[in-house]
Amino acid sequence: MMSQALPDIEALIRHRGTMLLIDRLIEASETHAVGEVLIAASSSFHRPGRGVPAYVGLEYMAQTVAAFDGARRLATGEMPGVGFLLGTRRYKAEKSYFQPGEILLIRADMVFSENGMASFDCRISISSETCVTAMLNVYRPEDGAYVLEGLG
Repeated sequence: MMSQALPDIEALIRHRGTMLLIDRLIEASETHAVGEVLIAASSSFHRPGRGVPAYVGLEYMAQTVAAFDGARRLATGEMPGVGFLLGTRRYKAEKSYFQPGEILLIRADMVFSENGMASFDCRISISSETCVTAMLNVYRPEDGAYVLEGLG
């Protein structure tokens, strides 16, 4: 679907300023997306001497899902819209903090989609090692439900 160059993250999601937490979308298809974050001392939620708490990974995952949706919308001529994180299941972090200099790859794989509701199996990896996993449930209002053959 979107193998060519992807737009800047600001064109894909509505978050701005210190609440725009992911740096870019590096990959997107009909069923998945991969976002990237470079952790720095200037990162939102950074705690001096510790890093960014791993629970912020939940928002990195949610913004990767939002970027996935934004890329899908732009591909059909729509503008990115509002979506809602309804909840998460099985958030498991193998570390307490992300350290400055670490590059996080956030992958979100759609596993369910129907009537605007969707579930994504998400993981955060550093240097090919998965350090955080979770399942996110989201809702996309309006008539733009995700439609995938065999999934919804």
